Parts: sequence; C-alpha cells; structure tokens
Amino acid sequence: MIRATLLALMTLSAAATAQQVPDQATAKRLLFSARGAQLAIVQEPFLSEADIATLRELPKIAQMKYYGALAVDPAQGLQSQATRGAFNFHSIEAARAAAISGCGASCRIVAEIRPRGYAEGRALTLNQDASGAVEGRNFGRAGADAALAVSPSTGAWGLGSGGQAAIATCETEGAGDCEVAVAP
Repeated sequence: MIRATLLALMTLSAAATAQQVPDQATAKRLLFSARGAQLAIVQEPFLSEADIATLRELPKIAQMKYYGALAVDPAQGLQSQATRGAFNFHSIEAARAAAISGCGASCRIVAEIRPRGYAEGRALTLNQDASGAVEGRNFGRAGADAALAVSPSTGAWGLGSGGQAAIATCETEGAGDCEVAVAP
C-alpha cells in the first residue's frame, strides 16, 4: 500500500514537472528576443567618472551576451586583476553569482548585461544563444521531439531529439546540472 502510494505521488510529481516545461511556441512568447542586449551600470560609490565612462564603452569593444554581470573589488578598483565578468548565463541571478564567485566575497556588481526590454519576473529566461536557438530553425532541426536543456549554474545548453538527448548534449559542455527547459 505504501509503495503504491509513493509510486502514485512520484508519477503525479513527474507529470506536474513535465507540464511546467513549455513547448517551443510557448517558450518563444516567454523569452526576450535574442536580437540584442543592453548594458546597465550599477552605480557604486567607489566608481569614478572615468570608471563609469569605461563601463559605457564596453559594448563598443566587446561582445557581451545576456545575461551577464561584471564584479569589481572596491578596494582594488575596476581595472584590477580581481575584476570578473560572467556572460551568457540563463538568468541575471546566475550571472551575478558567477561574477561574484570569480571575483571574491568583497566584490560588488557594477554592470549587468540584460536583454533589450528587460523586465523582471519572466517565467522562462535563457541566455542569448539558447534564446536564439528557440527562436530559430535549429530547434526544429533537432528532430520531431526537439528539446532544449540548460544548466542553470553555468549557462551551458544543448538541443536534442527528446529530453534525455538534450540533457546529454548540455552535459558535453561540462555541466552537471542540466535540465529540460523547452520540450515538444
């Protein structure tokens, strides 16, 4: 009896999880466009006017994909070896965490790379490359059961014919936490 109840609960849980994964058409409506990103400078008291001017120039000299963040150690300044950027993650929170992790606990986020028209609260966020894959023809080329898997912590992603194939492709990028984000 207990075993049957546990199996039923596991089946219901799996079904509920599967229902939360959008198909390609729904994902397209939920995602920001892959056509462009914008730099948002986070005003910190330790940033000089020259630092802010440098940050404003970054999009002209470097291609930074959303979601991204730049972390700086206030004691060392913007142009130090401690400064770390994390780009092309699946959420702004993951990009912030990666930038701080690379820079150090005392570091502060001074810039973020967001999709054009960014607003918090989207039910689905993917990095710029994965968003482009969902928008474009490559998604359908993965097969009749095309699925996209992502690593929430690294920004890795992969397409495949079915969820397991998408997860396997994502894991080839070195990620160990891949999960299906878009399914047939």
